[in-house]
Amino acid sequence: MTWFRYFSLVILGLGMIGAEPIHLKTRKLEPSRDRAAYLASPFTRRISGRSHYLVQFDGPIHARTLAALDARGMQVTGYVPHSTLMIAAPDDFSLDGLPVRWIGRLEQRDKISPLLPPQGSEFGVFVVEIHSDVDMAEARAMVREHGLRVIENPALAPHDLLVAGRFGNFSRLASWDEVAYVFPASAKLLARAHIYRCAGAVVQRTTVASYAGAAQAWPVSATGGLALQYVYSQLTGKLPVDETQSELLRALSEWTKYANVSFAAGTNAQAPLTVNILFASGAHGDPYPFDGPGGVLAHTFYPAPSNPEPIAGDMHLDNDENWQIGADIDVYSVALHEAGHALGMVHTDDPSDVMYPYYQRHTTLGAGDVAIVQSLYGAPAGSTTGQPPALPLVLSISSPAVTSTTTASTVSISGTASGGTGAAQISWSTIDGQTGAATGSADWSIAAVPVSVGDNIIAITATDAANHTATRWIQVTREQPPPPPQGDLTPPTLTLTYPNSSTLATRGSSITLQGTATDNVGVTAVVWTNLAGGSGVAIGTTAWRVNIVPLAPGSNVIIIKAMDAAGNTASVSTTVVRE
Repeated sequence: MTWFRYFSLVILGLGMIGAEPIHLKTRKLEPSRDRAAYLASPFTRRISGRSHYLVQFDGPIHARTLAALDARGMQVTGYVPHSTLMIAAPDDFSLDGLPVRWIGRLEQRDKISPLLPPQGSEFGVFVVEIHSDVDMAEARAMVREHGLRVIENPALAPHDLLVAGRFGNFSRLASWDEVAYVFPASAKLLARAHIYRCAGAVVQRTTVASYAGAAQAWPVSATGGLALQYVYSQLTGKLPVDETQSELLRALSEWTKYANVSFAAGTNAQAPLTVNILFASGAHGDPYPFDGPGGVLAHTFYPAPSNPEPIAGDMHLDNDENWQIGADIDVYSVALHEAGHALGMVHTDDPSDVMYPYYQRHTTLGAGDVAIVQSLYGAPAGSTTGQPPALPLVLSISSPAVTSTTTASTVSISGTASGGTGAAQISWSTIDGQTGAATGSADWSIAAVPVSVGDNIIAITATDAANHTATRWIQVTREQPPPPPQGDLTPPTLTLTYPNSSTLATRGSSITLQGTATDNVGVTAVVWTNLAGGSGVAIGTTAWRVNIVPLAPGSNVIIIKAMDAAGNTASVSTTVVRE
């Protein structure tokens, strides 16, 4: 029996009686109301013969159901609370005899994060998640055919693409069957920071999908609160036991500050309503063996009834990773994220949140985390802790335009920031890993961001006192400057005015440099290099300045070089001894 015939039986025979809503991030999908649209809904796919479908079952999904799907050539690619799977299936698939309530497809609007800008001309950098059964070479080709740029980043998950372009092109891309979800990229992904992806909360033999919009709560007590126990069944030997336990408990306790939830030490890892915390290597008794250093850091099993007790809520961490405290890979930051999954949290799309799909160093929860966990369990009795700020953090760029062109080696950027909690700090980062800070807060400016010939993507991020962030993106295309006059052999003249001696001693961790540079045609750039580590581009040319040169302990030989358009250079150096 083909799915077409089965679909008709579902509609005519069952009439969609009892079908529960499917909660997506974009909307609450009502199967009984939307069935006709799904029957007639056109879709596009790059490769014929196989498509992706949402399948809602009539109760918790059991291992025998997953085995039946496997036997019929269907691959499960994600879970949506409650009782809904995303499957990749051939055109002639059959669901005959399975406890199915409804089947349909994600629409284009369901694949675009609500946090993406509504304007079609807006430029940005986003993560495009491709269904896990799709060939990624085909996915890259599909993205480029839509006028979008793929930014390679080895830290990305295997089926995520970091993509830059205008929002209108992303909207068209999302209409393709192979695309699962599009959500905002963090500035750290653009800067190619060392960052890891969480695979998602585990449900049976799959994980909660990125487009899933409803968290799943544990059963709560008569007072509305949730009481869980925790057990450390096995800890890593790479850190002191007492320090590891302290960091894990600190992560659990952070959630109790903002929600009507409690954690108490238990004695039986197999008891219900117990989070078993286990550091393990390789195969360790569940369907998700760990893959060694640098891969999957951890996984957590979603609450019952999606997973059966006693494994529901258990947190497993890969013991082969280089676990640290207060540095990457940080036990607290990973455990804070995984504890959210143990409470039933889904991934959020806001890079400010702990539950953003890529782990980041956090000290506390983001506004999105707080809103979701309180929707499940309420706030602690008599507490207003963790409420989002009265006004959201808003970042605007006044100059340059979101896409602009220049022949200069640097670009200045300015804008405004408002809302949030306290004064915002503004930072910038580029695709080649350069970073810096703006001056000012409500009205901020960046004197010079280095740009190379070609397209340069720059992320501007505002961070407020509560660690909420807002990011805007610009693309600056630097054109090749006109050729220099023929026969220009005159090097620039370069002067270092501070420090004004060849050797300087300091106890500071950084130093400021400044000076002047002239040329018969024009100085194009002034750059610096610390032989002890670090390099950068000065602000300005005729009168130039480097605000921060990091200093290593001991001797730092700093070389400053001025260049003109003909390639002539002049250099000076100074030695700074950090005591």
